[in-house]
Amino acid sequence: MYDEPDWSSLSLLELLEKAQEFAKKAYSSSMSTYAFLDRSLDKLPQDTQGGAEMAELLGKAQLANKTLADVQQNIAQIISLLSQ
Repeated sequence: MYDEPDWSSLSLLELLEKAQEFAKKAYSSSMSTYAFLDRSLDKLPQDTQGGAEMAELLGKAQLANKTLADVQQNIAQIISLLSQ
C-alpha cells in the first residue's frame, strides 16, 4: 500500500520541484525500458510477428520518452518563471 505524503504545506514552487523529481525518475525508467526493448528487438528474427510487436512497443516507448522529456522541460520553464 502506498502512503501519499501530505504535501499541503508545500509552496507551489516546492510542489513543482517535487514534480520535476518524479519526472526525472520516470524518464530514467522509461529510457531503461526503451533500451531493453531495443536490445530485445535486435535479438528477434526479422519479419516475425514477435518482431513486429516488439517494434510497436519500441515506438510507444520512444513516444513516452519524448512526452516525459517535454514534461520535464515544461516544469523547468514554469519553475524558472516563478523563481524570477
